[in-house]
Amino acid sequence: MSAHPAPPTRGRLRDRTVAVVGAGLAGLRAASALAAAGARVVVVEAGDRVGGKAVLDSRDGFSLDRTLQLVGYEDASLLRWARECSLSESLLPLRPVASAQLHRGRIVPCDARSLGEIARTPGVRLRDRFRLLRLPRLMDRYAPLLDPVHPERAAALDFRSVRDWADLYLGASVREHFVAPRAAAETLGDPHELSRVAFLLHWQQSRRGAGRLGIAPSGLGELADGVAATLEVRTGLRARQLKELDGGRLALECSGPEGTGADAVLEVDALVLTTPAAEAGRIAASAVTPAERDFLAAVRFGPRVALAVATERPLTGLPQLVRIPHVEGEASGCGIEAMLVEPGVPGGRAPEGSGLVTAVASQRFAELRANDPDEQVEKALLSALERLLPRVATTRRFQRLHRDPVGVPRFEVGAYNALARFQRVQQDRRALGRRLYFAGDYLSGPRFEDAVASGARAAEAVVQDLTVGQPA
Repeated sequence: MSAHPAPPTRGRLRDRTVAVVGAGLAGLRAASALAAAGARVVVVEAGDRVGGKAVLDSRDGFSLDRTLQLVGYEDASLLRWARECSLSESLLPLRPVASAQLHRGRIVPCDARSLGEIARTPGVRLRDRFRLLRLPRLMDRYAPLLDPVHPERAAALDFRSVRDWADLYLGASVREHFVAPRAAAETLGDPHELSRVAFLLHWQQSRRGAGRLGIAPSGLGELADGVAATLEVRTGLRARQLKELDGGRLALECSGPEGTGADAVLEVDALVLTTPAAEAGRIAASAVTPAERDFLAAVRFGPRVALAVATERPLTGLPQLVRIPHVEGEASGCGIEAMLVEPGVPGGRAPEGSGLVTAVASQRFAELRANDPDEQVEKALLSALERLLPRVATTRRFQRLHRDPVGVPRFEVGAYNALARFQRVQQDRRALGRRLYFAGDYLSGPRFEDAVASGARAAEAVVQDLTVGQPA
């Protein structure tokens, strides 16, 4: 089982041109790997910024995130990428993040580095603590199928939801206060619908790094900007459609802002699409099979709503991730799924002596408020945040709301089986000479690490296919 794709060999793609559509982390990772392999790479981005969900928004020295910018200490794809691009200072050293959880209206420390700590999670009943002894044995049994770079290999496990699996093996209180909060904070998924594979992949990675999380000193947006500066990135250029040419080459038709005359047709040897699934299906409509078209059309995304709040003073001594179990959120009327509370430090994401809070709304809240104006959504989240952290009301400087209607890929029961079928079709098309590739979080997982690994996987496939028959 390959834990992470090997970086393409430098220089193998001389005289080859590859286009990458989308300048999020998956697209930038694919592009940087292909450029390192010697290809001429053109990155096409419809927006005016690079980074996707990690885009760097700043104001008065504060980095205002669009989601929780958490990095696991075992996020090998992300950390290796930073080192390869000589940008590791953008990520390292990670600032350790402590874990906490809301319980009966109070925020209490809540680590999960051992079975003993999991058993002491507030809300876990005594009779369910003994059932936790099953967890290591279960994970050892599942381990051969759990590959974060190839998540479709776990399709055989994709027939139970997180709720059903946890209730069956671990007990309802473990599910409510340990399994579901961790799954939801990462995926914003409903435990009733979320495939257990999503949690198992997440927990496997957490076990490797003892559950340690950190935040990059300057945020992941700085890494994205640094990588983009080394590439040919054309922002404001929207990919319209793909056409297949003689000899296996591809033509990508693009349009610039109306009235600018910036339209372009890129003739390339290979194309990597890293846009959301529906957009990728639209661009590649003329080149995909009915099975691929059906898969891309069926991929489900949920909305992501995040509120970043800058405070005059720090609200905690160390960075802290606070998870809010659904049972706690429903009892308190809180629409927040998780929040990252961090004090400012010199050269960090908030000025020294100040604080920063990033709160991510629950899926239920985001869906119910989908048609509400920003002002109402912001007011509701700010009110909930002030109930959880009363000092926010007296120290708040400003806040910024971010809404993304397709911000979170949903890995519900059956998603990994569908992904396995899609990947088999990809192998068939590659064998027949098609040089069209897909990457993105909907093919891997919702974390930044997943997106980066997906981009690296696509780049590795391009290098393999374009160097067939060439001398090593």
